[in-house]
Amino acid sequence: MDQPSVREAEWLAQGYVLWKGSGRFVPAIARVFQRTEDSLRHFRIELRDEHSNGAGRVHGGFISTLADIWLAGALADRLPADARFVTASLQVDFLEALWPGDWIESSIDWCRPGKRLCQVAGRMRSAERDVVAMRAVFSILSPARQGVARDGVRKG
Repeated sequence: MDQPSVREAEWLAQGYVLWKGSGRFVPAIARVFQRTEDSLRHFRIELRDEHSNGAGRVHGGFISTLADIWLAGALADRLPADARFVTASLQVDFLEALWPGDWIESSIDWCRPGKRLCQVAGRMRSAERDVVAMRAVFSILSPARQGVARDGVRKG
């Protein structure tokens, strides 16, 4: 995944940039692009063979991972930079099958930040049609829990 595909090169020319992510997981499995427009972050990805299940369609677990990350990205843009949150609930409705070679982009319908719980909803679109509906509830971590690992040791 070193060189961008023809489609990805077009996205770069349109002002998209390679999304670095906040961890190592997603960049290890996919090349995600983002662009901010009207203070909203838009994500795009070209689906590849390695994102497929045994039937040759794009794996639902992969799409769910993208939904979680893209909804969290929309929320992060509306919270203070030092806010930390975790996914409390994620619902993904698959409206159409996706195949390697398809591309999808995020479209956020609404985002409701709260003091303890935040809600975000949106869609994934491909070729100007909705292919996934996605909703999530995120829980804001208290300052005492931010950066604490499962073993109780404070991180970073």
